Amino acid sequence: MLTTGSRNLDELLGGGIEEGVLTQVYGPFASGKTTLALQVGLLSGGKVAYVDTEGGFSPERLAGMAENRGFDVEEALSRFLLFEPMSFSEQRRGVGRLKRVVDEHFSLVVVDSISAHYRVEEHRGDMLQDIARQLQVLWWLARRLNIAVMVINQVHFDPKGNAPRPIAETTLGYRCKDILRLEKHPKPSVRIAVLERHRFMAEGRMAYFRLSDAGIEDI
Repeated sequence: MLTTGSRNLDELLGGGIEEGVLTQVYGPFASGKTTLALQVGLLSGGKVAYVDTEGGFSPERLAGMAENRGFDVEEALSRFLLFEPMSFSEQRRGVGRLKRVVDEHFSLVVVDSISAHYRVEEHRGDMLQDIARQLQVLWWLARRLNIAVMVINQVHFDPKGNAPRPIAETTLGYRCKDILRLEKHPKPSVRIAVLERHRFMAEGRMAYFRLSDAGIEDI
């Protein structure tokens, strides 16, 4: 297990982010998804392959988190290997490259987010098949190397359920064994985590945390 750095979240997830499976984290803008992924990678102690499709990866944010938690900033930054695909086709190639790059020195792979380019392109039926193939690569890495993989996802409004739901929900749900939903709270810095699916923990449970200069912290 990789710790999230939050006792509340770790308990919700049965110890942390599980190795050997895909964990989907989804929620609205600014709900803490990227901060969570950065913090898990920072605290993992190993190398992190980070596929940033949205331009949300901030070295300054990561450096601030590392400094606030007493890490050597340069060493922490050096452990993150960044991929920045500018289109869905570049994303496909970048995820494919991970099979040649990621080895036993890596503790975490992050795709943030897997659905950003999907939202803005046409022919989504064909792209769903591409997403499924990318998930297959990520699943292979998780199982083969027994490492944690975090798949960050965006949301859309589902009029039938009258609630926000993850994009490409069925496709991602097939491969992601653990699913965590993040929500905003009326208090500006507070966030809510809801466990929607887990291999061995009770589903539907919630935990609260807050965002700070150090990243994610318990309330």
